[in-house]
Amino acid sequence: MQTVLIPTDFTTTPLLLLKHAALSAADKLEVIFMYSTFTSDSITDLLFYSPQRILQAAIPRDFREGCAIMMNKYPEKISGIRYEVFHGNNATAFQILADLNKVDKVLIARDQPFRLHGYEFNPVSNILTSNIPVEEVAMQVSPRVNEKDLIAQLLTS
Repeated sequence: MQTVLIPTDFTTTPLLLLKHAALSAADKLEVIFMYSTFTSDSITDLLFYSPQRILQAAIPRDFREGCAIMMNKYPEKISGIRYEVFHGNNATAFQILADLNKVDKVLIARDQPFRLHGYEFNPVSNILTSNIPVEEVAMQVSPRVNEKDLIAQLLTS
């Protein structure tokens, strides 16, 4: 089994990367979607810190449904999908996260910007300077294509 990490902003681009991973995988995959966000400066937020609450607030219903679609469409390739919150903003912190999760490779979309909101940040520069193998996937997505059309691409082979 291979562990693949996909940095996510919870748009359809990471779901298309998941589809690419499933179609090109020789072994079963354990998929980790990594959500990168800075920690809050609020003492209350730090006292009641919960990665599950952060993820619950960040993951849209459409993204969860897209993951369920992919699990059902490729059960022989995808053994599980889980989410990790990443707060470190350097390559060493990413390397530690990748080592702890036994990540074999990272998939990132080439020429697709992250859609950032609030405390989120783009972890790609940290990923590229780490020792983890990275596969950059060329995504042929027009900026004018809406999210519903991209979800339709998940359902087609």
